[in-house]
Amino acid sequence: MFGLIGWGGLTTGAYYMMAIEGEATEKMLKAYRKLVIVEIISLFALAISGIFMWIELGMPDWVYPAFALAPVLAVGEWYHYKIAHSTDFLKKMRFVSIFYTIIAVFLIYDMVFKP
Repeated sequence: MFGLIGWGGLTTGAYYMMAIEGEATEKMLKAYRKLVIVEIISLFALAISGIFMWIELGMPDWVYPAFALAPVLAVGEWYHYKIAHSTDFLKKMRFVSIFYTIIAVFLIYDMVFKP
């Protein structure tokens, strides 16, 4: 759960704070970029702990959709890191935020209901 919070929670909160303020100053973006690095590290921790849990649970089939999302999330993080250095960050991040929300809801659904 810490990996999920570190992956989605930190930057989501920071992004919404900037979106509510309606501005992303260079000082805010500099701090946000550091959070993106923490987010990437958390995503790796989430993936590694997920692999170990999958092995411990006997490699159940319901985990495969989450594995399929790993390359999608890697590309998403690359793009996220890139737009964190962009001048129109708030505009571009709006779509990334929606994308991450959908992915997080799916991953939680997959983990809880194990379809």
